[in-house]
Amino acid sequence: MRNRRMTLALAIIMAAVLSVACGRSEYSARAVNEETDRCAQCNMAVADDAHATQIVMKDGRTLMFDDIGCMYAWLAEHGDGDVGASFVRDYHGLQWVKTEKAYYVYDASFKTPMAYGVLSFADKADAEAFIAEQGKGVLMAADELPDHAWKVNRDMGQTHGEGAHGDDGTHGRGTGHGDGGGHGREAGGDAHEGGAGA
Repeated sequence: MRNRRMTLALAIIMAAVLSVACGRSEYSARAVNEETDRCAQCNMAVADDAHATQIVMKDGRTLMFDDIGCMYAWLAEHGDGDVGASFVRDYHGLQWVKTEKAYYVYDASFKTPMAYGVLSFADKADAEAFIAEQGKGVLMAADELPDHAWKVNRDMGQTHGEGAHGDDGTHGRGTGHGDGGGHGREAGGDAHEGGAGA
């Protein structure tokens, strides 16, 4: 009788431990592999830079994106029901930050791989300092992103090569960025030259 009670108590404890462990599954970002990673939305190569984002699905799969706008376009099409977590990178330090904990700066003239013009920052003060330094930009919190217009700056979109974006702002299925586009900062170190607004 005593052994039966001990076995039952042990089974209850193990079930509780498993329940707690399964309930608090942690998702983590993975490193970008420039050799193989393609954007899950536009199929462009994903550069290991400040613009890369990723979604970790509940089943453990990771979807990589070359621009935060591509990630939100994917979410608009597929929803977030199977999403475990999503991550963006700090513009200056390149560390991965959970999307909901980051701050964002938008201006149509900011150069991003697919011309959405949204940059991410781990720290609100850094985002505000960037706006002051550039003399332009709108600060956004993560909860504002789903309602953001996610417009492509067509003047910049044309620099990304054939098939990058259609006239309606949709993504093509190109294989790389054109000579005028590219990922990351320009040769002079500043990826934020002025341009026409969207």
